Amino acid sequence: MIGREWRKRAKRNMLLLGLVGMVMLTGCTTVRETMGQLQIYGNNELIAQSGDRYSYNFREGEAHSEGTELGFRQFTGKHTLWTVDAPENSRLILDLDLGIDNGKCKLVHVMPGGDVVKLADAKSDAGVITVELPEGENTIKLIGKKAYGNLKVEFGDKGTAQVHAASSENRAIE
Repeated sequence: MIGREWRKRAKRNMLLLGLVGMVMLTGCTTVRETMGQLQIYGNNELIAQSGDRYSYNFREGEAHSEGTELGFRQFTGKHTLWTVDAPENSRLILDLDLGIDNGKCKLVHVMPGGDVVKLADAKSDAGVITVELPEGENTIKLIGKKAYGNLKVEFGDKGTAQVHAASSENRAIE
């Protein structure tokens, strides 16, 4: 009698322990965006600030000085892809394709004075665009809110501007 009761209790405890373990594993593998990251998308003041705050559930590819092919899932926040040093007013030609399957995402140009110009979003068609660069340090950032998609950029004529991929050392949160 005691052996049967003990086995029953042991089975129940093992089942309960297994369920708790599954819940903990599931909770640890999901992306948890902070409120700050979620508020960035529609706020140009936050976008223009230096430093990055972002999270990816999955990311494949990196930004290079010649362009990027980047695939991502559940991207939230702001991620500086390039800094562009313009010794004088210049132009930058981009062959750009931003494909968004879900969520919100846009590519922006942040001018040295802090003005933010949208280069592309989910509604934009792929194609060649010209970016007017004022003198100084310009940045190109990817901004997202629970976005799933891909980004392909190839730089054409850079004029007198120098394009630098943002290094992983300068990133605040990844």
